Amino acid sequence: MTTTAPAPRAITRRPAVVTALVVVHLFLALGALAGGAALMASPKGGVIKLPISDLRGSPFSDFLIPGLILFVVLGVGPLVVAWALLHRPPSAALAAVNPCRGEYWGWTASGVIGVGLVIWIAVEALIIPYSFLQPFYGAVGVAIIVLTLTPGARAYYGR
Repeated sequence: MTTTAPAPRAITRRPAVVTALVVVHLFLALGALAGGAALMASPKGGVIKLPISDLRGSPFSDFLIPGLILFVVLGVGPLVVAWALLHRPPSAALAAVNPCRGEYWGWTASGVIGVGLVIWIAVEALIIPYSFLQPFYGAVGVAIIVLTLTPGARAYYGR
């Protein structure tokens, strides 16, 4: 007589690590939306007291484009990802372009946001003089990557 292993149970209860991941995405989104809006509202840096000279050596003459990128990519992006992580909506289009075949698109997008934030901070650190926000948000990016890759998050969003 042969026995077969029971089918794996679908995880129906959201693990704490997933809740933490959503909270970190929302935190990032709020900061980036506020910072991006401030930069777009005052491209010469007046609202947040950034001297335009900080952009010397960069491809930007003012903070408008960096503010727009910050607002959209690191503000709106994490909001969409947080919503996707909470509601798990299917999307054939996003699944088709997901580089991590077989993984939920929202899970992949979470990792992309984390890596994108780390790259943003690294480039910013090369252009803008040191700010305490650089290592802080660099750590936020690393936290997103680590939380996304935890076994609990992977299992929750797995097939």
